[in-house]
Amino acid sequence: MNYFKTEKILITIGAIVFMLMGLGILLIGSFTPIEFNINGDYFTATYWEVANISMGGFWLWTIFWVIPCVIGLMGMICWFSLKKTPKKSWGVVLIVMGVISIFSLAGILYLVAGIMVINSKYWREKKVMSAGLKVD
Repeated sequence: MNYFKTEKILITIGAIVFMLMGLGILLIGSFTPIEFNINGDYFTATYWEVANISMGGFWLWTIFWVIPCVIGLMGMICWFSLKKTPKKSWGVVLIVMGVISIFSLAGILYLVAGIMVINSKYWREKKVMSAGLKVD
């Protein structure tokens, strides 16, 4: 049977959304000009240029676009792992990533997919098959 089909779709959509968020943050910061006033003088620069002035700003900026990309890659790792060797621990990983990013649509998708993985019919059938009982 094809187990975890809905979960895989939710994970894929969530991973794509997270990677697009990271890419969007990077592109917006690289090309969007901002104007600011220092002692009566107006300056125009991009977010990336302002972040490069201080290392603190650089690291903060890097974190803002790297974390969504990493969470998206973790989602793809969960997807591949569920395809090869399904384990309930991947559901727990998805729930943790969903809780971390609960305020985004992709975080909610991860949360739902993680709950669905843990409560899947696959685990009940696997338990019954290992006991030697027949499943209808």
